[in-house]
Amino acid sequence: MSNPFRIRWLRGWTFQVVFMEGKVQVEAHGFGICLRTALNPGESPNAAADRLVLAEDRRRRALYQAWVKGQPLPSPQEGQPHPEERLQAAPDSLVVVDGAAVAA
Repeated sequence: MSNPFRIRWLRGWTFQVVFMEGKVQVEAHGFGICLRTALNPGESPNAAADRLVLAEDRRRRALYQAWVKGQPLPSPQEGQPHPEERLQAAPDSLVVVDGAAVAA
């Protein structure tokens, strides 16, 4: 496998395996954003890249549908930390938009 790599069914995305924050991670670049997720034990880089883009696609579709229907954004479920507490913890996924990092 070469680094960076592409996946045929995910056009517009380029992936690379990186070692960051003491973990092996898969980083995705495409459509003006950068996403990053940890590589799970026993998972191939292709599967991690597919999982990462699928999760981002689902999140964006949910936000779009909420906007179209005029509904408020989904509230955090009980048991999840407050957004300020969540930012203090190291995220498993990271979205970089115009040079600013946002935890996903």
